[in-house]
Amino acid sequence: MSGRPPQGRPGRGRPENQRTSDRPRSAPAPTAPLLRLQETDLAYSLLLAAKAMTAVLHHGRSLDQALTQNLGNEQSFAVRGAVRDLATTGIRQWGRAQVLIQILTQKPGLNPPLLETTLGLGLGLLWPSDAPKYPSHTVVNQLVNACAAEPTLVAGKGLVNACLRNFLRDTPHWVDQALKNPQARWSLPAWWVRKVMDQHPIQGEALLSQAAQHPPMVLRVNSRIGSAQQYVDYLAEKDLSARVIGPQAVLLDQPCSVDVLPGFAQGEVSVQDSAAQLAAPLLDLQDGQRVLDACAAPGGKTGHLLELANIDLLALDSSESRLNRVADNVERIAPTLDGDWRFNMKAAKAEALEDWWDGTPFDAVLADVPCTGSGVVRRHPDIPWLRRPDDSANLSRIQHTILDALWSTLKPNGTLLLVTCSIFREEGPLLAKAFTEKHADAVQLDAPGVVHPTADAAVSPDGFFFAKFRKRAQS
Repeated sequence: MSGRPPQGRPGRGRPENQRTSDRPRSAPAPTAPLLRLQETDLAYSLLLAAKAMTAVLHHGRSLDQALTQNLGNEQSFAVRGAVRDLATTGIRQWGRAQVLIQILTQKPGLNPPLLETTLGLGLGLLWPSDAPKYPSHTVVNQLVNACAAEPTLVAGKGLVNACLRNFLRDTPHWVDQALKNPQARWSLPAWWVRKVMDQHPIQGEALLSQAAQHPPMVLRVNSRIGSAQQYVDYLAEKDLSARVIGPQAVLLDQPCSVDVLPGFAQGEVSVQDSAAQLAAPLLDLQDGQRVLDACAAPGGKTGHLLELANIDLLALDSSESRLNRVADNVERIAPTLDGDWRFNMKAAKAEALEDWWDGTPFDAVLADVPCTGSGVVRRHPDIPWLRRPDDSANLSRIQHTILDALWSTLKPNGTLLLVTCSIFREEGPLLAKAFTEKHADAVQLDAPGVVHPTADAAVSPDGFFFAKFRKRAQS
C-alpha cells in the first residue's frame, strides 16, 4: 500500500514551532534500576511501548519499525500484542499528551526523550474515555514501576508520579486547559489540522474525528470461491457476526485474529479495506492481459488482481524485503486460482525503467504511487507525526515522475489507474489534472475520485483517491 512514512527523519515529536535549542540540554545521569520487572507486569509492556513511541516521535521510525526494534522473539504473543496496543494508543493520544505535558511541567519538553514519552503514554491512557483500558490507579502505579526499572528514568520517577496524580486530582480542569489548543482537541499536529480544514471545509471535522478512531476490520471474499453474502452466512454458522458492505466486501462486527477466520489460510478471504477493494475491478481485466502492479507492497491489491482474471502480472516495488509480503499474499491465494495465470516480482524504483522493464508494453497498469498516507491515519497513527508540511509537495514531484514513466510502458488503448491513500488535493485531484494536461494522449475515464472517510468509524472506508486513464491510440 502507498502512504509509507519516511524513515530516519529525527525530531518528529516536537511541536511545529519548537526549536531543538528550546529543549533542556542536560539529561539526568543514568541511575541503577530500583526494580526488576517480570514479563507479566503491566509496567514491562508500558516501558516497551514508551520506547517504541520514542523511536517514532524522536527518531523518525515508523511504528512498525519501532515495535520490531523494541520487541524481540523472547517476548510472548500476549506481551507483543499488549505493547502494540499500548504504543498505538499512546501515539493516537500524543497530540493531547504533549499539550498536557507542557501545561503540567511548564516546560517545552522533557529530557531524556523516553521520560517525555513515558509521561505522555500515561496521560494518554488517563485522558477521559468511555472505555478506559486500565483503572487510573493501575496506570499511575505501573508507570512509576516502569520508571524505577529503567536506568534513564529513575531520576524522573517522581516527576512522572507527580504529574499523573496532579492530572487525576482535577482532570476536568486540565482537560479544559488542554482543549484550548487545537492540537489537543484532535490529537493531531496543528499544521495537519489546519491543512485538513483548509482543504476540506465541509468534511474537515469528520475527517479529523475519523483519524482518531479504531479502524473496522473488513474482508475481501475471493470471487473465485463465492459471494460476500455466502461468506457472511458461513460466518454466522461459526457464531461470527458480519455484514456485506460491497461487491466482495464483508465488515466484521468485531475484529478478530485472522487465525480464526474460516478460509483465510486457504486464500478464500483476505483483509482489505472497502475503499482499497475498489481499485482492482476498475481496471476491467480480461484473461491473457499483461498487467503491472506498480508500488505493489504489501500485496492486497496484487492478490485482488489475480482473483479477477487469469493474467500475466508483474508486481513491482522499490523494497525487496517488502516484496516478501507480496509473495506471501500471492502464495496464500494461489491454490484458489485456476487457469493460465502468471506472476513475477521485481525490486526496483518504478521510474527507473532501465532496471526492470523489458520493453513489452502492458495492457493495464495499477499505479498505487507513494503518498503521505493522509487517508489511512486511523490505521497508522504515526503518520501525522512523521510528516512535515512540505511533504505533499515533495511527494507530488515523485508521483509525477513515476506516472510519466509508467505511462510510457502502457499499450495504446491500455488503461492506467492512479491510486493514492490520501485526502490531500496535491495527491489527488490536482495530480490527476496535471497528468491530463501534460499527456495529450490521456483520456480520463469515470472513477470514484476522492473517497472520503466519515465520522462513523464503524463503517467508514479509508480515505483514497482514484483516477482512471485510457491511452489514446495514435491516428
